[in-house]
Parts: sequence; structure tokens; C-alpha cells
Amino acid sequence: MTVLTISPGDARIPQGVADYFWEEAYQRRQLEGQLLALFRRWGYGDVIPPMFEYADTLNIGASPRLQQEMYRFLDRDGHTLALRPDMTIPVARLVGARLHDWPMPQRFCYAGSVFRYTDPQAGRQREFFQAGVELVGANTPEADAEVLALTAHGLEAAGLTDFRLVVGQIQYFRGLLEALGLTPAQEQALQQAIDRNSAAELNDFLEQTPLPPEQQASVLALAELSGADVAQVLERAGRYCLNRAMAAALDNLRAISQALDAYGVGSRLYLDLTEIHNLGYYTGITFEVLAPQLGFPLASGGRYDNLVGAYGHPQPAVGVAIGLDRLLLARRLQERQSVSSPTRPIPPDLLVATGGDRGALAIVQQWREAGLRVAVDVNGRGEEALTMYARRLGIPRVLTWTGSGFHVRETAGDATGQPAFWPAEESFQRGQALLEQPAAHPRGTS
Repeated sequence: MTVLTISPGDARIPQGVADYFWEEAYQRRQLEGQLLALFRRWGYGDVIPPMFEYADTLNIGASPRLQQEMYRFLDRDGHTLALRPDMTIPVARLVGARLHDWPMPQRFCYAGSVFRYTDPQAGRQREFFQAGVELVGANTPEADAEVLALTAHGLEAAGLTDFRLVVGQIQYFRGLLEALGLTPAQEQALQQAIDRNSAAELNDFLEQTPLPPEQQASVLALAELSGADVAQVLERAGRYCLNRAMAAALDNLRAISQALDAYGVGSRLYLDLTEIHNLGYYTGITFEVLAPQLGFPLASGGRYDNLVGAYGHPQPAVGVAIGLDRLLLARRLQERQSVSSPTRPIPPDLLVATGGDRGALAIVQQWREAGLRVAVDVNGRGEEALTMYARRLGIPRVLTWTGSGFHVRETAGDATGQPAFWPAEESFQRGQALLEQPAAHPRGTS
């Protein structure tokens, strides 16, 4: 059989995806494990949606922009399929179509890849790794606060110290539009001015759209309704309410703020009533998590009460997706680690040459079950070659089976001294004692 080959230079991968290996892959998996463990402690159950679905099914819940960014392809039966662009739409489809008769609320957590065909930009990926939660079947401020608090606790558990929850309420803006009674073109102009935070565009809108003084004041004030002093922002926003919808939006934010104080994360809250760029499927709060030195959000989410009903029985819902790549980057920046530091494999605690001896292999297996990371030499190297290999990988000890025990050589330094000896009957305890020593990386299954 002829085996086709290509040169290493031609073995490329598509733009927008990346290889993750060794320590970088380990950190990603560890972060996934930390977040999922926290989500489960809050009562969230795991969900793994399919990587691809019928494109028409995903289109139902996606905004026009998200539809444009979907990866589509044909299967052999001629069906148009699409890679999932987020996790929220598949979960909404699952609940609406299959789980509507289960007790509500239902809580889901996930970690996995999503795919979007975004414009090529430096450092921007088209495969995103996310972890997040969806809380379906509750439309209360308590549900909104739970997702926000869980987001904050998740980021803290991941080691991030400096960040804030930037929260808006889409109903405040929708209530304003309702009160103004604008034409579609005028609505678009106002939305664009607010979304871009453009004073010039806002002035143009007001010049071209005659409004009564009270309405004009509400429009002008909107651009200023943001800040970390939540009570003050709510008080100022209350002065410019034009109808019940706007007032209800502020009542919702007030209740959420009080709940976040009870969760111990109220100081993270930053209100911004100009957060209207997520007019897609969001119906209530929308939020982003921002951190210093990053020009993009670490996480985003909000309330989407109309999405589940697009697939069956309607249910209110709220959720969040945390970008794992962005979270890792933010954590490195806050810990002042070099972002471009070379990746290395996570070294085992021991490298063992057993010579295929069954007794030695049984001891190795006991060490592993106790929690040590142990690699066995499978190349038949001599002790000197083994030591050089271990030193290159950062493995601190090389063990060689003698028939009655192990010769133990430390790989740090020149290793010219006599190796220690662990008799066979004491080997398990000698190795297990290493578990009490500090490890560079957490052991176990995380």
C-alpha cells in the first residue's frame, strides 16, 4: 500500500483554530474541571449538545449576525448542517422539544467548543472553548442574580481577582422606544448612536427627530446612566422613566443588586443601561464580564425568555458563557506571567525503569492509585540516558529496579553521587511520602 505524505511545512491547520498541548492543554482542562465542579455544587446538571445540527434548527434561535457566522456544510443525504455557534441555542432546543414535561426550573452546565466564522483578526479564533450554565424555567430577579453570582464565584475560583460584572437591562431601552413611538428608521438611528456611544450620532438623531422636552431629556440621559454606584445610577435612571416598562426594568436591577450583596459579590456590579448591543434573543438583563488590560469581555450572558418557546413549550431562561481562552489570558496578565512563555509537558513525579518485572510494575500501579504521576520507561534506556531524558522533561527522580528494590537518582544538579536505595518492601511507603511534598502542578484527576 502506498502511503501519501506531505512536508512538515504543508501540514498546516485552518486559520482561526489552534493546537493546544502539554501545559497549555492541561491548564485548559483543569480550568474546565474547576468551573464544572463549582456549577455542579450549585445544582447544575451536565449537558453535552451535539457538535453540529441541522442548520435550519439553529437558525431559528440565532440572530442575523450569528446566522452569518455559522459554519455550514452538506452531509451525504443533502442536508445542510451547521456547527454549533453557541451552547444556549442547543440547550433551548433540548428543553423546548424534549424536557418540557420535567419539573422546572432546570439547571444545565457545560464545557466545550463553539464555532463562528468571524472576520480574520490578529489573535482571534474561530473555535472558542466555553464553559457556562443555563437556568431554565424561572423569570425572577433571584434567577438572574444566581447566574450573575455563579459567574463571579466561578471567575474567583479560577484565580481571577480583578474583574467586574457590567449589567444592563434591555427592557429599559425597549420601554424608552415604546414611549417615543419612533419609526423603524428612527429606532435604528437611536439604537446605533447608543450602541456606539456616539455623542455626535445622538445629537444628529435629536436634531432630526423632534421630541417633547421630557422625552428628549430621557434620551440624553441614557448615555450617562452607568457606574459602579448602583444606587445612584438607579436613582438617576428613575428620574427619566417614561412608562411602567422602564420602571419595572429598574425594579429588576434593584432586586438583583440586593441579591448579589447577599451572595458577597455586590461590589463586582457595574450598571450600564446603554448595554443594548445584544438585541438578539435577550429579553431582560444582559451582561459582560470585563477585566483590566483586556479589550474584550471574558464572559457574557443574559435573559432570553422567548428562545425556548421557538422549539416547543415556552419557558423563561437566563444563562452565561465564559470564554476559557480569555479567562486564561486574563489570569496570566493578572499574575504577571509571560503570555508567550513556552509550553512544557506536565512532568511525572517519577520515571521508573522496571525491566518488565511484574513486582516492580505492581508497585508502580500502587503509586499511581495513591495519586503519584509515574511514567515507566518503555525504551530500555540505561540509567544515564534515562537521567538525561528525565532532566530534559523536568522529572525530578529516576528509579531503576534492581530485583530487590529501586535505585533512586535525583535529576537536579549533576547527579554524580550514589543513588539512594528503596528496598522492595518499603518502596510503596517511600514513594507515597512524596505526596506530602509540594508539587508544581496539582495531582489527581482535575
